[in-house]
Amino acid sequence: MTKIKPNDYVRAAPSQDQPPASTNHPEFKINLSLNESPYPPSPQVVEAFQQSVGTLNRYPNYFSADIRKVLGKKYKLDDTRIMCAAGSEQILAYISRTYIGQGDEVIYPRYGFMVYRFNIAMEGAIPVAIDHDENFVIVVDNILNSVTDKTRLVFLDNPGNPTGTYLPYTEIKRLRKELPQHILLVLDAAYAEFVTEIDYDAGFKLVDEYENVIVTRTLSKLYGLAGLRVGWAYSTPEVINTLMHLKGGYNVSKPAQTAGTAAILDNKYALECRDKCRIGINYLTQELRAMELNVTDSVCNFIMLHFPDRNQMKNCDNFLKDHSIKVGPLGLYNLKKTLRITVGTNDENQIFINVMKKFMKINT
Repeated sequence: MTKIKPNDYVRAAPSQDQPPASTNHPEFKINLSLNESPYPPSPQVVEAFQQSVGTLNRYPNYFSADIRKVLGKKYKLDDTRIMCAAGSEQILAYISRTYIGQGDEVIYPRYGFMVYRFNIAMEGAIPVAIDHDENFVIVVDNILNSVTDKTRLVFLDNPGNPTGTYLPYTEIKRLRKELPQHILLVLDAAYAEFVTEIDYDAGFKLVDEYENVIVTRTLSKLYGLAGLRVGWAYSTPEVINTLMHLKGGYNVSKPAQTAGTAAILDNKYALECRDKCRIGINYLTQELRAMELNVTDSVCNFIMLHFPDRNQMKNCDNFLKDHSIKVGPLGLYNLKKTLRITVGTNDENQIFINVMKKFMKINT
């Protein structure tokens, strides 16, 4: 019997073999590995979620109308140019399936969101990684200098994950202006809500000024809805209507739509969470630097912590696990001496720092 073989592009992507469902995975008291919000959704969100439970026998609104309505009002956007999906990662996959194919070149940051290169590979396209500067900030000229007649699309996470750095809006505008007009610029702004710097902008205005720009966002991070998966995008009518061909069925559940709408409306709670995260990031950065460790400046809810060598990084990771703290090694990004630390609650941050002090005392 001859087994059916998958496309080469799919086989080229990293495998994700599932363990048996009965497998016991280690449980950690503190999880600082996934860039989640350390704070639960607001009471208003929880109430809205609970109210939706009684109608789970009915399909949700196909077009996520309530979420699009409040997003349009909040950001002063035309809601017919907003689409929602089960996380912004799903929209990034739609973009790849729609606009790139075998032999196309797609530019992305070397230390950008890893999903970019997976999506590129699975469409049979050619990934073109561009380097950051010494501070892990994206260099626009590196993007522009990598453009060829085969370039079809540019993925750009701003702010970046896992770097936590950002490009000012003036550089984003320059990039779009100097890119050939036919190239689609994808601005992945999953962490935009955390940024308070005045020279930052997610890029909605560029969508209105140019034909080939799309901005993707999520409710998984600041709004604390990672467990419900709600992402959204804003672009031209042509791009959004084309992506809707791939949307499929009712992919944003009724509880997700109801909770997402309530989360966007509860702006006061969101800002409180943002401010607490910023205080936490400043605390982690200062404390780790006081231990003479190298931390990259971050505008997000996580930081990159660099070690002199890979062994020390691995020893630190294991030491933290032994103390029931999980963080994120960045080997998949080829940052083999680096850990990504997501901000926790005040108590979690203090426990993490105390464990780090113990580790450094032993290892210096």
